[in-house]
Amino acid sequence: MQKAWGYRPIYGIETNAKKIIYTNAPQPAVSRGNIYAFRSYIFQIDPGLGIHVIDNSVPSLAMKIGFITIRGCSEISIKNDKLYTNSYDDLVVLDVSDLKNVKEFSRLNGVFAEYRYGSPIAQPPGPGWFQCPSYDSLVVGWVRDSVFQNCYKN
Repeated sequence: MQKAWGYRPIYGIETNAKKIIYTNAPQPAVSRGNIYAFRSYIFQIDPGLGIHVIDNSVPSLAMKIGFITIRGCSEISIKNDKLYTNSYDDLVVLDVSDLKNVKEFSRLNGVFAEYRYGSPIAQPPGPGWFQCPSYDSLVVGWVRDSVFQNCYKN
């Protein structure tokens, strides 16, 4: 089997990979996903990485004010100060009543079995050759490297 320039997965320990972290330092968007308007804020998914928090109280001056790291996320909904999303295969509910103190409210493990290894972050970020991921750990990112030509993404 020949080698080619492609992507190699980076693995993480499950408890660390599924840790929710809020920072009030805006992060650059890697990819843009669904958005959700709530009160005077906009929440935008960065598939597989987390959720950007945008202050939209003055729409002409909307600005990012924070980022919620939620690896493996792909969808979002909000109701009654509770933000619902996935972290890989888990359903996670966050309390967003105080955006300076976002915290995990509850978690249901294994609800979305198809996203354990099929989440956006579990897929290489671009087309081409990649090292097929091992399914005994969670993929937390990808790095360009020389890889065997055993998996290909269009």
